Parts: sequence; structure tokens; C-alpha cells
Amino acid sequence: MERIGYLLEQAARELRRLLDENLRAEGLTFSRIALLGYLDWKMGRGEVCSQTDICRECGNTRPPSVTSLLQALEKEGLIVREAGRDARVKSVFLTRKGEELAARCRDFVSRAEEVMTEGMSEEELCVFQRCLLLAAENLEKFSADPDRKGEFL
Repeated sequence: MERIGYLLEQAARELRRLLDENLRAEGLTFSRIALLGYLDWKMGRGEVCSQTDICRECGNTRPPSVTSLLQALEKEGLIVREAGRDARVKSVFLTRKGEELAARCRDFVSRAEEVMTEGMSEEELCVFQRCLLLAAENLEKFSADPDRKGEFL
């Protein structure tokens, strides 16, 4: 039996490749759609998003990379950054143009997910989603536990 971590990485790599290839024509990359999608999701829930949130929630993106990406998106008129009560913390919002692009990205991602789950029954899809969520929660809890740091060493 294949190792689960390897299979997850392989599926993620193929999904990313599919999205990158199809979004390149739009001038987008996986990092950009991940960030736009995250902002769209947060704003859809009525939540404010900071640059710190983006660093933490959008994969393994480092702060300098996020800053560069945000500057580029701001220059293109896709986002705006505003200082809040604490001037050191900037909130990030999609502009109307950014919202429209995020909606197109949602369509691309939905189509890629359809391709990825082709041949799965509704029941298998539900189990797949439940297993992925549980795996992510388990890993997040493990990583957050200070007593378990370095346990694999």
C-alpha cells in the first residue's frame, strides 16, 4: 500500500499543476488564486483578514513572499490594504475587480475538483472529505502541542 503522505503530496502536486496550466492564460499562479480565494472566503463570511492571517493560512508562504504578492495584487487593483486601529496591522480587502477575478478562480477550482473526484460516488466523496478534514485537524493539533515538538527527531 502506498504511503498516505506521498499520495496526498502527489494529488496536491497534480492539482496545482492543472490549476497553474489553466490559469497561466489569465496571468495567475496557484499562489495568487490561493490568496484571492482565501480573501474571498473570509470576506464572504464577513471577516476581516490581516497580512498575518494570510501568512498563517495560505500554505507555507513566508511573510516577505506574502508582502511581495500583496504589493503586486494591490498595484493591479485587485486588493486594498488598510491600517486598522493598530497601524502595524493592515487589513486586506478585495476590490470589485478582485471579487470578479476571485469568482472566476472559484469556477476554475470547482472544475479542477470535479476532475479530481471523477469516478467517486457521493458516499466516497463524503468519506474522502471527512478523512481529509480529520487528517488536517489531527496534524494541526499535533503541531500546536508544545509537548510534542521534536517528537519525530
